[in-house]
Amino acid sequence: MAAVKGPGVQSAPGDVAVEPARRRVRVYADDVCVGDSDAALILFEHGFTPRWYLPLADVRAQLLVPNDRITDTLGRGPAHWYDLHLPSRVVADAAWMHPTAPPACPSLDGYVSFEWNLMSRWLEEDDEIIVHPRDPYTRVDVLHSSRHVVVSLHGTVLAESTRPLVLLETGAPTRYYLPADDVDASLLLPSDSFTWCPYKGRATYRHVRLGDTVYRDLFWTYEEPLRDVDRIAGHLCPFNEFLDITVDGAVLEQPDSKWRYGGPNAYTFRPGDDTWDPTADVAWRGDDPGVHR
Repeated sequence: MAAVKGPGVQSAPGDVAVEPARRRVRVYADDVCVGDSDAALILFEHGFTPRWYLPLADVRAQLLVPNDRITDTLGRGPAHWYDLHLPSRVVADAAWMHPTAPPACPSLDGYVSFEWNLMSRWLEEDDEIIVHPRDPYTRVDVLHSSRHVVVSLHGTVLAESTRPLVLLETGAPTRYYLPADDVDASLLLPSDSFTWCPYKGRATYRHVRLGDTVYRDLFWTYEEPLRDVDRIAGHLCPFNEFLDITVDGAVLEQPDSKWRYGGPNAYTFRPGDDTWDPTADVAWRGDDPGVHR
């Protein structure tokens, strides 16, 4: 089994690791609890967010009906799909199992995973979880700072602050959350886009308008962030990947992250993908059940 998580661990496409979730996991579809387990696994796969796998004995297996769909995965082997037959409707392709896995992957036989966005509610213990299982190896810190941050686009200053909040999230670029009063509101336009983060909550976006050109979704804000990061409420965060930022006069390099290729809705990317064009007319809908997150 390849190690894909932990301090200093490097992984490659197809690497998979699992460990006990060490918490009660429940999943609901409509008002039906279709899974309730103290023995769930959390699965890590290179380039993807974590997933929970529940023992078949801990799910409502009588509601799962196999269909003809089989898909392949690089690290986990063939996935056999199941429809979920609820009292009021059928949820197609709601769950999958891996009866056989490649030699490098831990056995997942006897475990089932549900399509996250097709379920109505997920709980770890009694706390509701959004987007995907929270990664136990991810930490998010929010620090008060007096550093001088300047944000610009094509030579136009969009924001300047000496009171940023610095947000440090494992595996993500450093983000600078600026008080709204330190951002030039005359250059911003409201956006219909929104996304969700399991650690911070629901983000809404702002466009930047320079002359006749609109650059989409280059700032975001959490109006009601989750409790652990509540101090970022009402602050605006510039999109490092597409904006020019200096900190105490030093120019920051634009991160070559997944967001540079996928924009606000980034899930994963491959080397050679085209970068996202902020002038493209695309709105990000964080409640779209057809989008993997």
